[in-house]
Amino acid sequence: MRVLFAATEYIEKGKPTTGFPTYLYRVSMSLLQLGHKPMIIAGGGYDGYRVEDGIEIWTVRTDGCGKVFSGNVTLTSLLISFLINRKVHQVIKERSVDIVQFTSLAGIAAFYHGNTPAVMRLSSYAKTYFSSLLTYDARTLAFRAALERFAAQRCNAVFAPCAITAKDFGKDCGRKVQVIETPFVNDVRQMDYEYVDQYLRDKKYVLFFGSLYAEKGILVIAEILREFLRENKDYYFVFVGEIRNINGEDARRVLRNAAGEFSDRVFIWKALCHDKLYPIIEYSDFVVLPSLMDNFPNACIEAMYFSKIVIGTKGASFEQLIISGCNGFLCRIGDSRDLLEKMCIVTNLDEMERKYIEKNAHDTTKRLQPEYVVKKLVRFYEYVISGSKRHEAERKSNRKRISQCNCTSI
Repeated sequence: MRVLFAATEYIEKGKPTTGFPTYLYRVSMSLLQLGHKPMIIAGGGYDGYRVEDGIEIWTVRTDGCGKVFSGNVTLTSLLISFLINRKVHQVIKERSVDIVQFTSLAGIAAFYHGNTPAVMRLSSYAKTYFSSLLTYDARTLAFRAALERFAAQRCNAVFAPCAITAKDFGKDCGRKVQVIETPFVNDVRQMDYEYVDQYLRDKKYVLFFGSLYAEKGILVIAEILREFLRENKDYYFVFVGEIRNINGEDARRVLRNAAGEFSDRVFIWKALCHDKLYPIIEYSDFVVLPSLMDNFPNACIEAMYFSKIVIGTKGASFEQLIISGCNGFLCRIGDSRDLLEKMCIVTNLDEMERKYIEKNAHDTTKRLQPEYVVKKLVRFYEYVISGSKRHEAERKSNRKRISQCNCTSI
């Protein structure tokens, strides 16, 4: 099967990346290993073409779109969609493509009008994901959500990795959204222990990794950071991820101020490549990911793969992975006291309890291996393609009947 992915961005080897490009890399490599042909069109800083890991990749220059419209989110998103779809239609003419998969980000399927069947993966749903209004105002949020729903109408089918996202989006669009979870593949061949050796080797630490902004629960951690460090003098706290502003203030400053006199036991690093990040996960005592909303997060999957106890939030998609007390813990969304309580439970686990939960955490990720998850995705593609063919056959049949009726009436 020949699958063309249309995306806002893709990984650049040797550089840190975020959840969506990581997903795209893993699913593409998995399809390739299963005998299929993935191709990728992605936004970036230049127009270009390359073949990487046996995959054709076209880059469309979109980085300057925001400057063209002085940061106007509406016009910027539409321009990105237009540019990427122009390349999609060009590639479909030049290559044999069975199906196109769009991301929901920036509503990039909005300008799609091809005959090749298309599906959209909900990388998030703005209405649900940013409902706290801590990052986007209500007007911007409403537009983003509306654009995502409009883009979905350009596609034959929609799927999501998160059951909550699928339910909310499906209800608003009036259509069924399939749930297909994210595959996990360990893409690191050789670990780089630079940060562990230099800063963390003999330290016991709690880890947060992911983008440092409000929806990821950074303010929730900030509320209890000083208290946790005061009551647990043998612990450090490590944050790794893309640095964002929270209410106009740099997330690093927010966290250091929150730690107070214990700020010397807080490490904050910008996003790292997986070869440097994975050792930090491996040596952590446990991981906290108190998202206000999430979308079956890669961070949780990666931590559990390394047999780490994760404290996530109930009602933010973590329950698809975590059974509280069995393979991790769940706390209430936005409840810093409940987060602190769960952290105290983890710090007081005896060795046998800890090993039991850690083993269960690792075992949970086995169901996300490509031979299970990606094969389900391929079956979904096949269903969409066959449905599109049936629909096209019915249209041709209807046109033929109308033509015959017109001839008879004449």
